[in-house]
Amino acid sequence: MSQFHSSKIRNIIFDLGGVLLNINPLLSLIELSKVSGISQDELRITLAGEQVFEKMDTGHLNSEQFRSELCRIMNKKVSDSEMDRIWNVLLLDFPAPRVELLQQLAKNYRVFLLSNTNLIHYIHYTREFQMRYGIPMESLFERLFLSYEIGMHKPDAGIYKYVLQQSGIEASESVFFDDSLANVQAAELQGILGIYLQTGHEVTDYFQNGILK
Repeated sequence: MSQFHSSKIRNIIFDLGGVLLNINPLLSLIELSKVSGISQDELRITLAGEQVFEKMDTGHLNSEQFRSELCRIMNKKVSDSEMDRIWNVLLLDFPAPRVELLQQLAKNYRVFLLSNTNLIHYIHYTREFQMRYGIPMESLFERLFLSYEIGMHKPDAGIYKYVLQQSGIEASESVFFDDSLANVQAAELQGILGIYLQTGHEVTDYFQNGILK
């Protein structure tokens, strides 16, 4: 992680899953295994080899194609609604203290979201957020940069360049929070200051009264 003076930071870029939104990807794998009768290890190897999730997150598979690919891999026909349930079960909660943090930060920084995500997940977590808090999740950020819309995903160098260019922000005045070390290191190669949020650490601990510590 880069060392920096917080007083120079003007822009904060957040990852979503594992930083703001709690997730557990294993839960979806467990459900896929239960429905298909295929072991978790075998499913994991096949899904990784065919890069099904990566293709979905970069928009190279649309929702219908994604569901079809999973059905093919499981060798089982599953309804769209059931497949979406399985795929969304990994999405947990968006804790209130993090919502409050983002609302505070907007008074002092330009705040952005950069997420490897897909349309099925996006529809689910934004709906859940609206139902719980009564405001759109999008309202917490100046802009959302979503991998499936951009056609690239972290840690591709191009996605960080895209964020900087589209936002009109300076890398040296920006800090990026992610729970993936590879994603943080890739951002730092583009001059963005990075904070690797390790397991057991809470993003709110890095701020005090809406200011980066």
